[in-house]
Amino acid sequence: MRHERQQRRGANAIEFALTLPLYLLIVLGIMDFGYLYHIQAGLDNAAATSCREGAKIDPNDGDPVATASAFLTSRSALFCSGGCTMDVQDLNTGQWEPPDRTIKCGITRSYTPLIGLVPHPATLSSVSFQRLEWQRNPTP
Repeated sequence: MRHERQQRRGANAIEFALTLPLYLLIVLGIMDFGYLYHIQAGLDNAAATSCREGAKIDPNDGDPVATASAFLTSRSALFCSGGCTMDVQDLNTGQWEPPDRTIKCGITRSYTPLIGLVPHPATLSSVSFQRLEWQRNPTP
């Protein structure tokens, strides 16, 4: 029995050393992909909620674009740190005239991965469209 133990003495350390790089690769890849997903989900949420807030404003009484821009700036602060490009437009021409008047919110930021194990785009972006709730012609 003692002889068997002595033969197997360093086998556990060798097995651990052989499997550790693969384990670390998997764990770090999960972390990297999770970070990418976290940033993209945050940008999607910021664009969608900002458009929703702007769409609730009556264009005859307020400015949906200014409201959506303010919300987009505040919602994206966590994910941007000043490095985002934001675009809010009131699409009120052509096919977008009432009753289809729509607001468009877009946000783009450059992406730097945590580790770099996951293939990633150079920029992340999100665009949201929301039809305005108030679809009236301006009052004279």
